[in-house]
Amino acid sequence: MRLYLRRREENIIKGINSWTLVYGRRKTGKTTLIKNNLKFDFYTLIANSNYAIDVNDKIMKVEEALNEVKSVLKKGGVAVIDEFQRLPEIYWSVISNWPRDGVLVLVASSYGIVNKVFNRNSPLLGLFLPIEIGIISYEDVLVQLKDPILSVLFRDPWIIPFIDNYQDFVRKIKQLTLAAKGLIGEVFKEEERQLTEIYYRILLLLGEGIWKTSDIAGIIQPKGGSATISSMINKLVKMGLVQKIPTLSKEYYYKVSSPPLSLILYAESKYAVSELDVEIPELPIGREVQFSVGELLAKYFNGVLYYSPKEDIDVIIVKKRKPIWAFEVKIGEITVGEAREAIKRMSKVAENVGLVSLKEKPEEIADMSIGPKELLEIANKVSRISSS
Repeated sequence: MRLYLRRREENIIKGINSWTLVYGRRKTGKTTLIKNNLKFDFYTLIANSNYAIDVNDKIMKVEEALNEVKSVLKKGGVAVIDEFQRLPEIYWSVISNWPRDGVLVLVASSYGIVNKVFNRNSPLLGLFLPIEIGIISYEDVLVQLKDPILSVLFRDPWIIPFIDNYQDFVRKIKQLTLAAKGLIGEVFKEEERQLTEIYYRILLLLGEGIWKTSDIAGIIQPKGGSATISSMINKLVKMGLVQKIPTLSKEYYYKVSSPPLSLILYAESKYAVSELDVEIPELPIGREVQFSVGELLAKYFNGVLYYSPKEDIDVIIVKKRKPIWAFEVKIGEITVGEAREAIKRMSKVAENVGLVSLKEKPEEIADMSIGPKELLEIANKVSRISSS
């Protein structure tokens, strides 16, 4: 049985009472959220431009499905059209003439659909409110699993059925690499783009930890240089595949948004695991822990997550443009010597400094020392779901 992780977006879905567009990258759990938390009278999934499938797997013509949706709305009911981005736009004008007595929820596995629906020339403009569904927040997973490393991987729901722990993830990295490339291809297809070799190489390099557009341009050497790479990375950001994190040096640090996808791309870039039978000596799981913990701490202190590669500071929390906290984050223990060195380095940047270890609580020589127990307590305070 597939593990179902509760998440903060459940209450948002339960509270839908007007026409709504739910959107996000492929395989982030949108359909699961809808089916588990929205009381609907009719559900249809658009399979292609001609056919749709209802909640009982009945296949019907698109026109038949839309007539059923319209009928439900006339009665004041709730109807869902899933994979809405596949519905030919000729039907958008039809939908715009439907009665507003009921609640219509569109679900789309695309970020580009948002621009189309809310375009000034769209017949649907002004009819829907948007709700974005990304990967699951670290705190929502952590309060349920209580495993700080596995919780990082399970933030992306598509990985959950395939692994039981981090070691399992490493063992299955070859198979997961093949699945991941298919997922990326699906994302591009739904965004009406082609997964070109350059886009894929950019993702591989980002997975490897190469984040500067100038460095990526130097390796790939595309026409247009850094400007071309910068434009393509920003498109990947808009597609939900890449995360854009500010740094103290006023440039952006780019990374693959999904922790498991980032690690899979690293393995492929460094070791070509999809083609070779190789034993992976290590994966940069510490990097993914760093950013997930950083996102959690930013919410806890009501600030913005920054990263400082130049100063080698894992997590910086900025509030009103001022660094208020800096943290050193490690999976293993932090020795007293490492702690003192980190504190010295971080004190040059932020008012307060902290140490985070997933193994055991560090010595209390910083302004805040966080071990596994304290991290879980913080997650419980930040999470919007019950930890029971």
